Amino acid sequence: MGDTTHVTLLGPVMAFRDGQGLELGSPRQRTLFAVLAAHANQVISREELVTAVWGLDAPATAMNSVYTYVARLRRLLEPARSQRGPSDLLVSDSLGYRLQLPPSQVDFKRFKAHLKRARRLKETQAVERAVQEINAALALWHGAPYGGATGPFADAERRALTELRLTAIEDRMELLHQLEHDVDFSGELSELSSLVRKYPLRERLRHLLMLGYTRFGRQVEAVEEYHDLRTRLAEEQGLEPGERIQRFYEDILRIGPSSRMSLPLPEAEPAGPPSVPTASGRAAPPTQLAQLARDIPDFTGRAAELRQLRQLVESAESAGESAVILINGAPGIGKTAVAIRIAHALSPRFPDGQLQLDLRGYGDGPGPMQLDEALRHLLDALGAPPRAGMDIERQRTLLRSLVAGRRLLILLDNAAYVQQVRPLLLGDASCLVIVTSRNSLTGLTVRDGARRITLSGMAEDGVELFGRMVGRPLAAHAETEARRLVEACGGIPLALRIAGTRIGMYPAPERALARFCEGDLLGRLDVLGDDHSSLKTVFGWSYDPLPEDVRLMFRALGGSTKPGFGLKSAGRLAGITPRVARRGLDVLVEESLVQEPVHDHFRLNPLIFAYARHLYHRDMTLGATPTVSC
Repeated sequence: MGDTTHVTLLGPVMAFRDGQGLELGSPRQRTLFAVLAAHANQVISREELVTAVWGLDAPATAMNSVYTYVARLRRLLEPARSQRGPSDLLVSDSLGYRLQLPPSQVDFKRFKAHLKRARRLKETQAVERAVQEINAALALWHGAPYGGATGPFADAERRALTELRLTAIEDRMELLHQLEHDVDFSGELSELSSLVRKYPLRERLRHLLMLGYTRFGRQVEAVEEYHDLRTRLAEEQGLEPGERIQRFYEDILRIGPSSRMSLPLPEAEPAGPPSVPTASGRAAPPTQLAQLARDIPDFTGRAAELRQLRQLVESAESAGESAVILINGAPGIGKTAVAIRIAHALSPRFPDGQLQLDLRGYGDGPGPMQLDEALRHLLDALGAPPRAGMDIERQRTLLRSLVAGRRLLILLDNAAYVQQVRPLLLGDASCLVIVTSRNSLTGLTVRDGARRITLSGMAEDGVELFGRMVGRPLAAHAETEARRLVEACGGIPLALRIAGTRIGMYPAPERALARFCEGDLLGRLDVLGDDHSSLKTVFGWSYDPLPEDVRLMFRALGGSTKPGFGLKSAGRLAGITPRVARRGLDVLVEESLVQEPVHDHFRLNPLIFAYARHLYHRDMTLGATPTVSC
């Protein structure tokens, strides 16, 4: 059935079956379809669909609406399917839904494929064929993208696709200037002039327009374009035009306002770190940016996760997209270690530098880093500290200008919430941004195209890590006990490091290993003299900021006899209805304190369950009743 269905997103959102247009329903139902089509052949969770269509303040009825919209779309897309028969096109599983369509049947996918081929042809100097591919890509557009769709996902995609289309137009103009035979630029100049009026601060467009004027001997108009750009930048952003366009302007003045000219293209010289003016006005040499923290010397395992991260980066590069990689998971699961490991491995791909910033999302310090402080750190690292009085938006514009065309890797570690990260995303396909967080940061996946990997506990790798800590001979000799400890620790690397260190300090480590899991394992994982490394403290950094009703929900889960439970059981434990329990559990899942492997079925990592039981029994000792108010 999928081979007869075609989808358009580069204009009004539409679906066609055997050439006939389908009525996709209300704006929200159309938006849900657009989200699935944009991610064709990928599973999109129900929670991500809710956030994409309704935003972060979705009503309680949103999830029911998702089920309704999916059922309607299935009837629409596959009218011959029996009511209870499986769908071949809109497939569901325990996590969410997947629209199964070949990429060639979604115009958005074809658009990106054409641009990818154009980039490869450009690299091999096949200029005419590269222009043909870009022409084919641009011909797919039929108006503003995602027409008829609403919500945060559609808004973000419109902005991203508009940027991608403008870059394609600029690439095409640049390639046309490289062709050896004459090209009639009269129509091209008219299009460029119209785009410059619409996007007056876009330097590359302006540069190309100036170049077009000079090719026709219209230097006066080229000079006027430069002055208009300089005035607008000064008034609106407090900035000067970039170095290349300044040099181009000086060349025009030097050669004079007479004959036709042939001057360098906007990207004639390779991008590199910008020179930074010193107090004397002279340009200081750029500083090598190498801010990544030290890689863990005895880093163990995670080969599959590291391989998946490489694939995610390569997938973004091949699609010509700005790569945003999100690594999340439970407290102590090793997110930062994995992020630093992959960042060091990928650093040769990003010769212009690697930056790292701790956003302080979780910990006992001054609290999550605010946007102005984060921007200041990044701009300082890039050698362009913001001037006094420069507002946030101008700082963001300056950051985008500094990174444009540069091969940079930026690691934003320990993020707390989406709005802490989103303003720092660069939108430049030459850069890679890696984000780590205990929070799922679903909005980054839905609105910003982040590619996510969730770390779980280590099994075989956990045994290997524990063996490195206590010595491989001991771990091999007492393999059964070592595996039992790894399972009891839920495969959390931090817990295994603490356990290995403590067991190794005993005079009889094998006997200590045999008894380590008995009694209060969580208490044994305290680190004397370093509360920051103790599991209770690390878990508390996720638990303490939660709303009071959610904390009560979490403590109530400690009254269970096992770490796995259903929605109704959770409601009974907390003394509330399943509907109210669902809201609290959604927050706990988002914060990686609870997992939901199957819809409405939950489980806690064994050590996090031990922490919930610790809090529950503390309440019982104090005489408190762990119930949640409706």
